[in-house]
Amino acid sequence: MPTGYFEAVAPRSDRGNAEAVWSYHATTSGSSVILPDGRCDVIVRYRNEESRSITPVVTGPATEPYEIEFDEGDSWVGVRLRPEQGANLWGRKIVDAREAVLMNDEALEMVPDLADILLAQPEETQLRTVLEAATAGFLERPVNQRVSAALQRVHETGGQVRVEALAREVGVSVRHLSRLFLGSVGLSAQTYVGVVRFHRALWLTMRGGLSLSAAAIDAGYADQAHLTRAVRRFAGKAPGTLPDDLILPDVSGVGFLGDSI
Repeated sequence: MPTGYFEAVAPRSDRGNAEAVWSYHATTSGSSVILPDGRCDVIVRYRNEESRSITPVVTGPATEPYEIEFDEGDSWVGVRLRPEQGANLWGRKIVDAREAVLMNDEALEMVPDLADILLAQPEETQLRTVLEAATAGFLERPVNQRVSAALQRVHETGGQVRVEALAREVGVSVRHLSRLFLGSVGLSAQTYVGVVRFHRALWLTMRGGLSLSAAAIDAGYADQAHLTRAVRRFAGKAPGTLPDDLILPDVSGVGFLGDSI
């Protein structure tokens, strides 16, 4: 993890809350690659003390990497939703929210309570509390229980499960399960499974100390070449060129719970 990044992950049984609250404080100027995790985030970006500007950001579920630039002193605080909570935030628009990044007025339209943060201009140390309060309302809304059950299975297996098996376990057809996923998560079931398996493999090789070939087999890929193709797809780079300080959130079911904020 890069210096300055922390996340607090809620227990998987605590369905009424977000999956995690995270923060990042830039100790230098530069840029960073953000890996896709298939989730939606509500974020507040706090620029350095000289400009003292606060920018609200809402993201859709990502399957592609993107790069952010920052100055020394910039900070972010984010609420990472559970994948099945995507529709709670986006409503019916979740089916078109893939790779979306909304800022300022567009973000405020999605989460009106973020306007209170802009008016109050809280100190950086208070952002986590006020952001959690701003997102509490829609996080408490009910989610699709079949999707939740299927997601639990995906996470338990680290993405090593076929969509056909998921559909059987929750009692629907493969086509219907994919529609349910798209309407709740914003991604097809197959795509989401691929994202989780990719994250598991990265954890095993970058944090678990396994070789690329061993991580590939452990994560359920056919071989190292298969994993390499997945890394190019989701990270946009070859495995050997990935930076050591990538932010790897706990989304894969490996069991890492990160550092507490």
